[in-house]
Amino acid sequence: MGLEAYLLRIKFQTPTTENIAIALLEEVGMRYLKDKSLQQTKDSYGDLFFELRTSKGLTEAKITTSPGDPTVDEFSLRFSILSPKTVVEQTFEFLQKLNEISRIDVFDTEIRNHILRRLRQTGKVDRNFEGLDDKDDEAIDKLCFIALDADDFKRNELDIMKRQTVLDNTKGEIIEGGSATINFIEKKGMFERFLGWIKKEL
Repeated sequence: MGLEAYLLRIKFQTPTTENIAIALLEEVGMRYLKDKSLQQTKDSYGDLFFELRTSKGLTEAKITTSPGDPTVDEFSLRFSILSPKTVVEQTFEFLQKLNEISRIDVFDTEIRNHILRRLRQTGKVDRNFEGLDDKDDEAIDKLCFIALDADDFKRNELDIMKRQTVLDNTKGEIIEGGSATINFIEKKGMFERFLGWIKKEL
């Protein structure tokens, strides 16, 4: 996952299985993309894809399982940086509903990336984010668990540029993350718009 999408990791407090996880996400509004997905076998990984697509934006989810083990203890959740700001409300509404039927913790990977980039700028970690001891690394991870509160997310107290980019999108695009977003930015000649915050983050 690169700079084109905002990424969260959702951790089930009680691990479940592929089939139950599919049912849980569908129950709270996600559409299971069965044709795109593959469940794990004894020899291959499972990749399960989901989406919540409305006028508020597109929230995407992905579950990955290991060969021979259908256990699901977490999944990733993302939305494109081109999304309308209403995608934030949609995403947190989804998370709150999911939490009501299966308790979860939300790990904001962009907080970790933001902190490590700042440390890299000051020389405290190298270009690959290496250099922290285990204690400091664990302390950063603890800061990345966020409340299931859209208003708190919107306050953006750490001034995370990727988050602010989405929050500033009054209109935005309902579009997938990954190559779809990158191709759209290139096609529309929008690289200059994002160049400033990319330079600040990197």
